[in-house]
Amino acid sequence: MKNAVQKLLFVAALALVTLSPSAFADSAVVVDGSYSFANNGYGIPPYGGTLNGQAASFYCVDFAHDIVGGDSWSAIATPVAPGGNYVSTYQKSGTEYLEFAWLLTQMTDTSDQMQQAAYQWAIWSLTGGVDPFTGSDSASNLLGEAYWAVTHGYSGQGWEILTPGPGQYGQEFMVQTPEPSSLLLLALGLGGLLFLKRREQLSS
Repeated sequence: MKNAVQKLLFVAALALVTLSPSAFADSAVVVDGSYSFANNGYGIPPYGGTLNGQAASFYCVDFAHDIVGGDSWSAIATPVAPGGNYVSTYQKSGTEYLEFAWLLTQMTDTSDQMQQAAYQWAIWSLTGGVDPFTGSDSASNLLGEAYWAVTHGYSGQGWEILTPGPGQYGQEFMVQTPEPSSLLLLALGLGGLLFLKRREQLSS
């Protein structure tokens, strides 16, 4: 029983660290070259790969840097939040990353590939991409909707920026982070296991 509890504690602690990308000052990014689908000659995210050795889905917010499968680099993680510190990011502007987060949230909430591509091109239009969409799906229209959402309280919760560190070449990505409620439940479970282990030690 003792060994089983110790194994559970180890697994729970490992999961807590794995599900908390913000815990890493430097994050190891590796891309495998996969993407969701192609549009106008470019792969639309999410891109496949690993983050700190764990499978990850990367969303590109950087049109200016070309990468290929197998590329890797060390990235600085920056949580997206109103009033956050964006000094390590490429854009430096919290408003732009909040807009990116809103657009990516819309993108992940729909299964319509043309709509997903429109949201992605709206993001890329701010980093050198030439938007191929017009009308309601144009970058200017979607960025206007994103700006309205940000100025009316959208917080960007659940997203984090991964910026290549000094001397590193790669793309700037955004990744989804675990909901606080999920981390809280995991922490409570870990606390429960610690309590059981302590009781076992006292009774032996």
